[in-house]
Amino acid sequence: MGMNKEKDSINRYLNDIGHHNLLSNEEELQLADRIQAGDSQAIEELTSANLTYVITLANQYVKRGLALEDLISEGNIGMLQAATKFSRDAGKRFVAFAAPYIRDAMEQAIEQQAGLYRVPRNADNNKLEKKRSKALSIDEPLCGSHELSLGHVIPDRNATVPDEDLEKDMLLGELTELIADLDQREQQVIRALYGIGTEAKTMLETGMAMGLKRERVRQIRNKAIRKICRLTKSSDLKDYLKS
Repeated sequence: MGMNKEKDSINRYLNDIGHHNLLSNEEELQLADRIQAGDSQAIEELTSANLTYVITLANQYVKRGLALEDLISEGNIGMLQAATKFSRDAGKRFVAFAAPYIRDAMEQAIEQQAGLYRVPRNADNNKLEKKRSKALSIDEPLCGSHELSLGHVIPDRNATVPDEDLEKDMLLGELTELIADLDQREQQVIRALYGIGTEAKTMLETGMAMGLKRERVRQIRNKAIRKICRLTKSSDLKDYLKS
């Protein structure tokens, strides 16, 4: 697909889904109850209302070898996976719960594209792997529903969540102060992953820059986050670090 055709295709669907509103916490919990009761319509309502968040994450990865449309496709697959598992017991808003699923889906797709990572193929993930083996059409049905396609879950990439940038800047400001209490390698990992003083990197990119395996970067990150969570009383920062 040429650049102009790709842009036109995305823009057509961006205009189509611009009417979705953000949900309140109580509305999300009601949808969670319906999802756990087997209501597939609730999955569509929950994901459709949180499209802007997927775009926000996709734009963080857009210069890493995968087209925006593909990142959105992968991110929405991750979000749909998260939606099927979302319940009241999660104890957090849906975007915080879904973030790891969305990021992992995008990162794995980027790594596969680069030929540096291969997801084991087995019966449990075969359907997901078939989706990841090719660039998904924007009209392709999701979750087995012909009424829910990628076109219905691609948000306006120019839309922003109110005060999102300001809130993120405040959280990163506090994080910048707290990492002074970490050791040098922990600081380096946190700065790279959260884009402090640099462009945010994936765990794979961070590992390559530091001469570490991705799993080792994950371990260092998790250890650093535990330290930071002991140092801060900010529940917002804790949620941000764990998302």
